[in-house]
Amino acid sequence: MARVVFIKAGHRSIRQHYGPPLGILSIASFLRDRINDIEIKLIDMVTENLTVEQAAKRALEFEPDIVGLSAMSYEARELSGAAKEIRAAQPGLAVVAEGPHATTAPVKVLEDKNIDYVVRGEGELTFLELLQRLMAGDDAHDVAGIGCRTEGGPSLSPPREEIVDMDSLSLPAYDLINLETYWDLPRFGTAFINREYASLTTSRACPYHCTYCHRIFGARYRSQSPEIVLRDLETLKSEHGVSEVLFVDDCFNLDRKRVAAICDGIVERGHEFSISFPNGLRGDLIDEETLRKLKAAGTYRITYAVETASPRLQKWVKKNLNLDKLKQVIEKTDALEIMADGFFMVGFPGETREEIEMTLDYALNSRMHSANFWFVTPFPGTELHKQAVEMGLDVPDLAEGLLYSDPRTDLSEVSAGELKKMVQRTVRRFYLNPWRLWRILKLFPNKMQLPALLLRFLQIALK
Repeated sequence: MARVVFIKAGHRSIRQHYGPPLGILSIASFLRDRINDIEIKLIDMVTENLTVEQAAKRALEFEPDIVGLSAMSYEARELSGAAKEIRAAQPGLAVVAEGPHATTAPVKVLEDKNIDYVVRGEGELTFLELLQRLMAGDDAHDVAGIGCRTEGGPSLSPPREEIVDMDSLSLPAYDLINLETYWDLPRFGTAFINREYASLTTSRACPYHCTYCHRIFGARYRSQSPEIVLRDLETLKSEHGVSEVLFVDDCFNLDRKRVAAICDGIVERGHEFSISFPNGLRGDLIDEETLRKLKAAGTYRITYAVETASPRLQKWVKKNLNLDKLKQVIEKTDALEIMADGFFMVGFPGETREEIEMTLDYALNSRMHSANFWFVTPFPGTELHKQAVEMGLDVPDLAEGLLYSDPRTDLSEVSAGELKKMVQRTVRRFYLNPWRLWRILKLFPNKMQLPALLLRFLQIALK
């Protein structure tokens, strides 16, 4: 019997949002579909509020054959700490890092002597083959899509082809977690109608080439058929008590006909879901017909990732968003009484004060009901990091300590301290706008949340 334990590394912070670890859950589901004799355990450091020592101890109590560690780049310190604890307690146990951080910075991760392998990109096929090789006692250095340490240093095997048939994937293994533990944590999208929610990814990758993206799923867009999406929604409802769904695809609406079929299927089957898109809808691809179908299916909130209102930076970071069209889409979203949320980034390498103000003004002058302002963080392994280095800027090589919620680097023409003050002033102006306050109060789905969100506003705007 194969025994596998996964640890989702992480920590809690004021501005961070949390959700079920879909990547790990998908790998677990894939392994169980293809290995008859296997037991899998998942430990989430955030929901269980564990230290690295506690997480490692709990993992080893499972007596695993292999440990998988997953983390975002800003969680690199917890990933490394858990690996160190596991290695100290059980030196011969195989430790594998996977997820966004391992994908974008595999060589840096493998410099940690406590990590044996990294799984790069989509993890299902690669983790399966790696596990089978290790359980058989065979050499695993040539498994496609991994990285490992050799006498000459870190070595990366050729990348693995992505999974083409997305319908071959089962619903993520939600039974491995206590889903209710996520319902009372700050979730992606913040606002909600129903407490009982689950996240769902129905497609992978994005054909756009934004340089700040981890691009864990590559650039080849692949999607599940509407039938499979509707099947999974039914399972979430009937087996897990879910009444709200957060779609978290990279680009859910690339295929308009698929979106229409999913929405129509939800309506025709009588599913009464509350639906939110905390990310993953490309704003300038939206049309009014799509918005109406999303509304009919239960959509009450959509996040549009503007990032920057500077035409120059839109080209430089390769997002190439049609800002004028998006403004119209936001107005149509508001007209249909769907809450419009926005993502904005400031502090790009070489960004001028004028360009920063263009972005802040875009938010202030929009009909968005909420906005999130993040500070540009060039994580190692991203193209943005390479762009900043090529400009001769002082960019950290380590992901530890980098936070997109708090500026730690001076990359733009405005200092990090002044940049934070500009954002705080904008947050106050944005949310204290009388029209916006009235629209928020009118459309806000669960007004019992408002006191907590007021406290959050004060922490962000005044800290």
